[in-house]
Amino acid sequence: MPDEMAALIAASGQGWLSVDKPVGWSSFQVVARVRKQTGVKKVGHAGTLDPFASGVLVVAVGKEFTRKIESVQAQAKGYLVRMVLGIETDTLDPEGRIVSVDEGVLTRRRVTRFFEDPQFQHEILAQWIGEISQIPPRFSAKKINGVPMYAMARKNQEFEIRPTHVRIDSIEVVGTRMTKFPTIDLRIRCGKGTYIRSLVRDVAVALGTVGYAQLLVREFIGDYQLADAISVEAIPCGF
Repeated sequence: MPDEMAALIAASGQGWLSVDKPVGWSSFQVVARVRKQTGVKKVGHAGTLDPFASGVLVVAVGKEFTRKIESVQAQAKGYLVRMVLGIETDTLDPEGRIVSVDEGVLTRRRVTRFFEDPQFQHEILAQWIGEISQIPPRFSAKKINGVPMYAMARKNQEFEIRPTHVRIDSIEVVGTRMTKFPTIDLRIRCGKGTYIRSLVRDVAVALGTVGYAQLLVREFIGDYQLADAISVEAIPCGF
């Protein structure tokens, strides 16, 4: 499948390309790489992945396909996230500055109960299933009057963050680790515009502590699966 996608684009000069974005790359850098490798100027992506995240980034190559980006953005997405309890960063991810540490996180009754009681896990996570209102992270690409919030946050500017309405279909606990700062691995299926970092923050608050997303992998967008994505090194070169 990955080789077939690359071959089709190499043959026609346009199409969809599912790339496994590596940690440390921005979504824009992947688009720039595709543009450079293919020589096609009209290139875009169907949904930003933060630099600390990895996984499926669907890239539209050619004018015919960039026009259809919204159709891919609207499809369901799947993520695997590792949240750390007891530490919060200003970006809600590993790249930010630590702003809060809860040294007593292991004494929080709701935290220990979450690790011990599957039914309590379900009760906590059920709060975010369905159509919900969500406060985006301060450090996000969401724009206010045309300016990305992260640009204003970096300058310590004050601004109002308005809630967005998103849909979360399912949240599943797939792993836990009870260390000094315990971790929870969640698998999430959701709709367009969902901020996983915000969900991590809100789950941590519901457990009586703070938290951040240490690791984030986008496993699929619609029918585009991570197993079928190509590496940035495998992006086709020229036509």
